[in-house]
Amino acid sequence: MTNKEKISNSNFPAASFLSLLGCWLYDAMLLCAVWLLAGIVYMIPAQMIVQVDSSQKENLSSSEFTGPVFYTYMFIFSWFFFAWFWTHGGQTLGLRSWSLRLQTTQGNAINWTRSLLRFLIAGTPWIISLFIYSKLLKTPYNDSPYIYAVFLIGFSGLLWVLVDKKKRSLQDIFSDTCIVKIPRPKNQKKQKLY
Repeated sequence: MTNKEKISNSNFPAASFLSLLGCWLYDAMLLCAVWLLAGIVYMIPAQMIVQVDSSQKENLSSSEFTGPVFYTYMFIFSWFFFAWFWTHGGQTLGLRSWSLRLQTTQGNAINWTRSLLRFLIAGTPWIISLFIYSKLLKTPYNDSPYIYAVFLIGFSGLLWVLVDKKKRSLQDIFSDTCIVKIPRPKNQKKQKLY
């Protein structure tokens, strides 16, 4: 199936906010595992390249290896993680577990370019909120509980679902995509949780 083929009926209902939030939490946990793996893949060769006296290796922290190259690498790794799932069936593991699918508003699979646009739009509020959070930590108000309210900026794209008539997030609107609820296959029954 090519990216231009229809992957579903575009008349499926939009995903609810609670199912999107559950999917987001599921995918966030998976992304943390991916970041751990990506960090290991980056740090081991980086430590081999840097010439350090063996007596100083215990005092070496990972901060010597982070910087623009590391953050660019992690950005590309994160985008590729989501883009691969989005372009191959429209479902991350979180979307699949909630019976949701990402598609264009016309019902087609998204391509790599659209996945990058969606990723940038979804990630920008998080970058802004983390930047503000890091700056607030350096202020005398760093023990205030309001410092965590900054993370509402990160969720702004997802929270837009609550006010949009078509239940679209900001990343859906600007990338011309939607997340729809798809029916479970008829031969697949819900598992009982005991």
